[in-house]
Amino acid sequence: VAFVMLLIVLAFVLLRRPSVQRGNSVLLIGPCGAGKTLAFLQLRDGRDIPTHMSMSVNEDTFELKKGAAPVHVVDCPGAPQLQADYMKRISAAGAIVFMVDASDPLEHAKLAGGMLYEIFVSDAMRRLRVPVLLACNKSDSAKAMPSNQLRGLVEKEIDRIQRSRSTMQDLSDKTQGSMISQGNAPFTFKDAPCEVSVADCCAKKPGLEGVIAFVSTELKLS
Repeated sequence: VAFVMLLIVLAFVLLRRPSVQRGNSVLLIGPCGAGKTLAFLQLRDGRDIPTHMSMSVNEDTFELKKGAAPVHVVDCPGAPQLQADYMKRISAAGAIVFMVDASDPLEHAKLAGGMLYEIFVSDAMRRLRVPVLLACNKSDSAKAMPSNQLRGLVEKEIDRIQRSRSTMQDLSDKTQGSMISQGNAPFTFKDAPCEVSVADCCAKKPGLEGVIAFVSTELKLS
């Protein structure tokens, strides 16, 4: 009887334990030159402002569309040495907009694959499953690769990285966190620990409707 009562008490405690909650900020992440800062300024100020590669974070709270609840947006520098900064911000995020330059698809797919791999295997992402939008910027360029093709390149790069990491790690060093997908099937975004959407966008025009719609849906902005 005492054992049964103990089980009941434990079950009650577990049910009452609050579920893990995501944050409510929006992270703009991506390689250098993807257009994150221009997108940030376009979302906030509604105009095309010349930008340059920055090593510092831009953040502010503002409305993405008139009458909607304000949202905190963080523009994270893409320099590799600053990776730790945006990784620690994932725990406070409600949505991640991962920007790539569609007019330079081979380089940006390679860089994006490495960055997204680290995001997907992070403890914060595995716990919180923060939704990600792969925003293919500069879609107005004649050199831009369509988002569905660029998506495929990024998926292939993530697959290459996780297979390489799995092969190189010996048994004494190997951790389960090195793999995103299981089995021998090639990685796709369906294997990610979170929902991943893909959209074309253009930070200059402006042409960020897809970004605004994604954030509005995920953060339930009125």
